[in-house]
Amino acid sequence: MKLFMFYVGGNCGNSNVELHDVRFSIGETPEDCHDDLREQWWGDPESLHLDCWGAVEQADGFDIALTKDGPGAGTDKLFFVNLGGYDPAEFNELHRNVLLVAPDANVAKARAKALIKSWQLPHKDNLFEVEKAIDVAALLEAYGYSLSLQKATEEKPFKFVCDYLPIA
Repeated sequence: MKLFMFYVGGNCGNSNVELHDVRFSIGETPEDCHDDLREQWWGDPESLHLDCWGAVEQADGFDIALTKDGPGAGTDKLFFVNLGGYDPAEFNELHRNVLLVAPDANVAKARAKALIKSWQLPHKDNLFEVEKAIDVAALLEAYGYSLSLQKATEEKPFKFVCDYLPIA
């Protein structure tokens, strides 16, 4: 089993633009997660699609694995941080999504904000522990899995797919 991160999109009610969110699920393949993503989607069911997805195997210098041995003894946690900011030349809010390993949310927020120094008015839009967000902990528990963070011995880039894939 793997932890997957998805960038989902679709319409919601009378929205004028397509809405997007980042969601997490577990499975052996991304396709194994589609039913769970449909359950998590709050928008118009027929509009749900994936724009990006990938297995989260490493973040911030740590290997990430699902284990049946229970949670690790370390104090560090995996955080997903969605940062927002502005560029005066663009009529929208810019976003950057990062995964960081830190002992608490304040440290994760400070480290994430340091990554976007060129933006005007950078701020935190959302910050949460991946284990506790979107029922990932409950999902992991239902499968008998926990999240394990181990210092990586070699760097692996996050490999992801960007494509339009309807899953309604």
